[in-house]
Amino acid sequence: MSANRQDRSVHATSKNLPRLLTVTLVTALLLVTSIGHAQQVTLVFRQNDPPETAKGLETALEEFTTNNPNVKVKYEIVPWKDALQQFIRETAVGAGPDVLMSAFVWTRDLAKAGRVLNLDPFLKNDPLPRGIEDFIAVDLGLYSDSVYGIPWTTDTITMVYRKDLFEAAGIKTYPDDSWASFQDAARKLTRPRDKQYGFAFAAGSGFQCGSDFLSDYYLWSNGYTYIEQAPDGSWRPGVDVNTLAETIRYFKRFFDEKITPDSLLASEDLHDPQIISALSNGQYAVAFLAPYGIEAVLKANPKAPIWSAQLPAGKVRRISHLGGRTLVINKHTKHPELAWKLLKWMSSDYVMGKYYSQQFSAQKTQLKIIKYPSYYEGYVKMIPQAQTYYTYVMSPMRVATKRELVNREFNAAYTGVKSVEEAARTILEKIRADLRK
Repeated sequence: MSANRQDRSVHATSKNLPRLLTVTLVTALLLVTSIGHAQQVTLVFRQNDPPETAKGLETALEEFTTNNPNVKVKYEIVPWKDALQQFIRETAVGAGPDVLMSAFVWTRDLAKAGRVLNLDPFLKNDPLPRGIEDFIAVDLGLYSDSVYGIPWTTDTITMVYRKDLFEAAGIKTYPDDSWASFQDAARKLTRPRDKQYGFAFAAGSGFQCGSDFLSDYYLWSNGYTYIEQAPDGSWRPGVDVNTLAETIRYFKRFFDEKITPDSLLASEDLHDPQIISALSNGQYAVAFLAPYGIEAVLKANPKAPIWSAQLPAGKVRRISHLGGRTLVINKHTKHPELAWKLLKWMSSDYVMGKYYSQQFSAQKTQLKIIKYPSYYEGYVKMIPQAQTYYTYVMSPMRVATKRELVNREFNAAYTGVKSVEEAARTILEKIRADLRK
């Protein structure tokens, strides 16, 4: 090539260079944009509590998105009464949220059914800050010696009461030394003419009522239980018909003596608005509530002089059940590593302390470092004395079946449809039948 031709070629190339650079730059930008869109993923996080009791969770998820621009998190709420069956239906067709809240007692069944991921690989390759050993109630998240659920929050149900009504009745010390003394105090707090009742609990026949929980605490504190495992490994009722009948009779007495209003015989929710409203305005002196119940009372009346107290002691001990929530990952998630990252974020010290302190953490360290409101005193004292439903979960009878059975039969006895003896026999016959399966 001659020098002139070479000069003309270089000149032509130089002349077209801006256009070439522009085309190249646009192509590169399109490529980057395309890659960016390809990396953008959406995760779904689902929880089951009412919105007002979990206000900080949505903000925590937004902050996760800010910290992880390639991830968008969709926040869902499904009520407890629908949550389990909805998730089962979704996973049957390969759908459902990526990370979700499970009740303690659901986790093992979900693992056994292949609905949630085995978390052992994540715990090994990207461990939790203080390890799984820092968590309580891990046993309820296990299946075949593997972890399928990370305990997230824990709670129990105990008594919430009006200080002013106790003072007016001349009761200086909260009556938690025995179930009998509690009932005696509830009588003194009852003033039918003023429509003031000593004790309130949801006594309907549905799943979310209070009779099953209360009767468990009463039986356990006196050395009995609905279900136990025999030394030979077989399963059997842990209470006789006479003792169970006396348990039903104890709670029926609240209605017979009008200590508890008859209207609550139709209440199907432990935190029925009727209970929350009447406690907030002083119509009820004591109510049986979980932690978010006391928050609902204070929302209704911020000036209500309420406090929480321990459950009554039985002949053997004082005890309640350790309820709570685990976080699990859907077996069908398309982004398991990101789902695990989200799970870790939602259980972190930062999120639990800043956004979710209205629930008690299931981590031993967090229980010590997070400051909870003073009116939670009764819950703080009861949690160390509580036990999980591990025995019930491991038995052949489903926990939900037992709960529905007890609530239904107690309600039948309360309302006179059955005698206490008939209700007790029905419960034990059903338990024996289910344990033989």
